[in-house]
Amino acid sequence: MASKSREQMVIWTVNIDKKKNRSQGRKIPRKKSVSNVKLSEMVQACQKLGIKCISENKKYPKCWWEETGRIIVPKSGKKTDLMIEIAQKIAELRETKDKKKK
Repeated sequence: MASKSREQMVIWTVNIDKKKNRSQGRKIPRKKSVSNVKLSEMVQACQKLGIKCISENKKYPKCWWEETGRIIVPKSGKKTDLMIEIAQKIAELRETKDKKKK
């Protein structure tokens, strides 16, 4: 199990979920976030972006009854910018997935 340190950042699925408000844990603007984020999507987005991450099936403290999760990534730049990149990549992956279904 990885420990949080100064060289790592923790990003929860809630942090980029469009359906959550700021008081529930969303950290980026609604326009740049995606709805119903899954941990597997976050991991896939990180892989596509070339970011090493560790996924943990943990529960977000503010909504412990919901199935959430988190990823731990190396610290590089602003956390907000990284969350926006991950959300954009998830949106792209969903679009390509929908196009393949048609």
